[in-house]
Amino acid sequence: MTVNATPGNGASSTNSTRNGFGSGATFAPGISINVNKNTTTGGGGGAPRFGAAANPGTGVDRSSALALPEPAFYSTGDVRSYCEALRAFGAYAAVEVEVAAEILKAALEQAPGAPGDHVFQKKMRARSVAKKLSKAADALTDAAKDAAAAWAAFQREYADVMAPRPAQQQHRPFQF
Repeated sequence: MTVNATPGNGASSTNSTRNGFGSGATFAPGISINVNKNTTTGGGGGAPRFGAAANPGTGVDRSSALALPEPAFYSTGDVRSYCEALRAFGAYAAVEVEVAAEILKAALEQAPGAPGDHVFQKKMRARSVAKKLSKAADALTDAAKDAAAAWAAFQREYADVMAPRPAQQQHRPFQF
């Protein structure tokens, strides 16, 4: 479906596609950044607070896509949704932690070294520190794999319980 574009908005004055892309259209997404400057504890003094502690009322809650649901297993659907949520959380967190490990390694490689250190020694120390985060990412990947395996094992072990059984027929006693 096409609509006529008005001249001066980056699209041609003839026809352009519905979403604005087409002959000569431009793309300029709107970006909004909010900054919370209140990073100290109440009363004006004290240590700075970061993350969810800096802004109470925000952060990951149980309704967030990044949070695990309550472990209430009353039906097959509950088991499945928990295993899928754990798998998704583990996979997402593993990627985030692996990226954080690479960023940490790069930052530590650029940090000033100890007196008399060679460049190679500085890089080796940075790699050994970042390797711990990389191991954490591997553990999260394993958690995601185990969550998928838990659902598969549940299906395999409890398939006969989950499947609806056909109704038993009433047998009449044999008569001559």
